[in-house]
Amino acid sequence: MKAKVQKPTDRVLFSAVMILIMIGILMIYSSSSFWGEDKYDNAWLYVRNHGIRVALGLIMLFLASRIDYHVYRPFMPVLMLGVFILLVIVLFAPEFHGANRSLELFGKRFQPSEFMKLVMIFYLSGVFARQLDSGKPYSNAVFIHYGVLLAAVALIFMEPDLGSALVLYGVGFSIFFLAGVSWGQMAKMIWGIAPVFLLGMVLFPYQKKRVMDWINALLEKGELSYQVKQSLIGLANGGMTGVGYGEGRQKYLFLPEPFSDFIISHVGEELGFIGLMFIFALILLILWRGFRIAMNAPDRFGFLLAGGITSMILINALINAGVVLNLLPTTGLTFPFISYGGSSLLVQLIGVGILLNISQKVDVPFREFTRERSHTTQHVPGMV
Repeated sequence: MKAKVQKPTDRVLFSAVMILIMIGILMIYSSSSFWGEDKYDNAWLYVRNHGIRVALGLIMLFLASRIDYHVYRPFMPVLMLGVFILLVIVLFAPEFHGANRSLELFGKRFQPSEFMKLVMIFYLSGVFARQLDSGKPYSNAVFIHYGVLLAAVALIFMEPDLGSALVLYGVGFSIFFLAGVSWGQMAKMIWGIAPVFLLGMVLFPYQKKRVMDWINALLEKGELSYQVKQSLIGLANGGMTGVGYGEGRQKYLFLPEPFSDFIISHVGEELGFIGLMFIFALILLILWRGFRIAMNAPDRFGFLLAGGITSMILINALINAGVVLNLLPTTGLTFPFISYGGSSLLVQLIGVGILLNISQKVDVPFREFTRERSHTTQHVPGMV
């Protein structure tokens, strides 16, 4: 069902994202100026690079908000195959910062795993929307789609990139839930990931060491990793109100690359608990608007797409915060819209653009669509 009229874009969602981006630019300058000066004799290096990426991301956001989200749907099989091929190629590419996570194109590096998140959301949203609209049962076919998800997760895990693998699995699982897959089938899926995870621990000692170090630290049988220890020191220094913007000490080569994976620790040190709560309030605002857009989407495809993109942003934020607080093993995952990053920031802003596009569509909201037609729609086996 395609939209017939258009309404204004969701300004609340757009404003929340823009505020986070502006906070990110300020905090990246504060946390990276010493690093840039010390290593490259340029205090503005990192914030300049980040500004270029933000500008590119906002251009992509604008374009995505203007293009009907249905346009992408026919190209998903080709895009899915293409990203799968890139995930295989990256495993044989030269290492960069000790891992096979990125490829170089025209002198710039990008991470295929980040783009797989968005492509997987489109793929799963498309196949489930098509099957739900047709009324065909997919009690067995659902495990085929789950196998596609597991294959992508396994390739990313092998890079190794535990954080992106967790986000991708969480996003995929969220779409299975939103599509109405039964609790019994979802329980089987959870059991299905366990052997894959255990096999990965055996084949990749690097990942095993991270997980075991984290468990031992929680059980007080070992020391915290250096990054996590410095992260917690920074948060403790900040207290309730922080030491003040630009006054943090952990950025002086104590906390490695505080402008990237652990930027939340830097925010906590300089802006305190209050600053962190403001940032997470904005993330919750994005969560509310994202699921509101999903519930008012004009069709099932838009509903699942909006729900998947919103889940991607939320899961990314929660895993990053969990690492900073030592609630999860160190993963190397960035915080949405704030951390210094390229591929992750671009994918997140494209996702927001798609959300804004869905928010402009008005026909019959998905929740009314399902309510009005529930008495004529045949129950689909395997659905709740």
